[in-house]
Amino acid sequence: MEEDKKQTNESPQGQEPVENDRALPLIAVAEGAPVKTESENEGAGMQSLMRMARIMFLCLRVVIIVILAYLLMSGVFRVDEQNEAMLFRFGALQTRMIENEERAVLTSGRWYWAWPYPIDWVKVLPAQRTVTISTEALYEPWVKPEQGQPPNRFLRPGADGYLLTGDTNIIHASCEVNYRIRDPQKYYLKFLDEEEAEAFMNAAERKKAAERTQPGQENANKNRKRGTEGIMQNMLGNALLSTCATWTVEDLRTKIRTVGDETINIEDAVQMQLEKYLKDVDLGIEVQSVKLTFQLPYATLKAFDGVFEASEMGNAEIQKARLDAATLLSNAEGMAAKIRNEAMAYKRNVVESVRADSAYFKTVLEEYKKQPETMLTVLYTDALRAVLGRVDNKYVVHQKQGEGQEVRLQIGQVPEKSKSSTATEEPQAQQ
Repeated sequence: MEEDKKQTNESPQGQEPVENDRALPLIAVAEGAPVKTESENEGAGMQSLMRMARIMFLCLRVVIIVILAYLLMSGVFRVDEQNEAMLFRFGALQTRMIENEERAVLTSGRWYWAWPYPIDWVKVLPAQRTVTISTEALYEPWVKPEQGQPPNRFLRPGADGYLLTGDTNIIHASCEVNYRIRDPQKYYLKFLDEEEAEAFMNAAERKKAAERTQPGQENANKNRKRGTEGIMQNMLGNALLSTCATWTVEDLRTKIRTVGDETINIEDAVQMQLEKYLKDVDLGIEVQSVKLTFQLPYATLKAFDGVFEASEMGNAEIQKARLDAATLLSNAEGMAAKIRNEAMAYKRNVVESVRADSAYFKTVLEEYKKQPETMLTVLYTDALRAVLGRVDNKYVVHQKQGEGQEVRLQIGQVPEKSKSSTATEEPQAQQ
């Protein structure tokens, strides 16, 4: 009995004895307090787990609703003014009903909806605004004086860009073109855009592309235009190169060339050549303007300036001579016209006078045939009146037949000058 008592312990408050190897810590319980059983503890844990699950499911619902709202709202986009867009779904071009017409190009000033990337992808194009592309440093020197570095005194083949003129001179140039996208579908879909292709490349493909790049070409490839812009830049450079090859350096410096009676501008000629290239390629754009800037080689700039100054002086002298010739010709033509008019007026006067004399003589002849004596007397009287009307003192001389005396009759007054002259002559004669 004593050994059994040693192996067992009496539990307080009449509980059953517990063996020593399975002894549990004793917990003091106040009298009158309820004691929870094992089943009741399991029920409370399950209730806590259910409450936590309900909270998690509620949060999950909120997250799902927020994600759905974000997906719906993020798919709404608007095409700004002066832009157009195209919608691609898994790489395929989609169409939309716009103004009761199914179109592949989304017009500007409207709101649209699309699935988020990568399901849908929106490509925005500057279709209604001007895009500017330039030849950049394609035909420019490697080092420019305005960059704070001394100009090169020689050409660097492979580094400096230059053009050859029609008279085998070297000249630097920079060209800039402004164009508008007329057909966005052709502009974007007809040619590969390498820049966007690189955006979808994985790390392995980028590594292979970098291995294919030659040393020293990393920056050149980075700054190089790609896709349609690169094609436009290359065509602009080709148009400039082919046009300048037919012009002299003097004409390129003034940007004007005269062919016969026609004056051609170099910018218009380059634009015409560029439009010809674009017509063959059908890029879907419309050229608006071309701007050119030429720069002579720095090593021969002074020599060219001297030649151009002499050429300008010669042209100025030629223009002055032409102006003088035009002035003399205009004056000679005016004098000739004046002489012709005076001759015509004199001719008319002479003809009218001859006609009047002819009519007068005809009338006199008819009257003479009728009364000869009377007509002769009238003619004599008219002639005498005409003669006497031209002198101040008139004398009528009459001499009788058979006598040597003459009778002179003075008609008119003696001028005062003649009286004074006779008065001065008489004293001199007396002396």
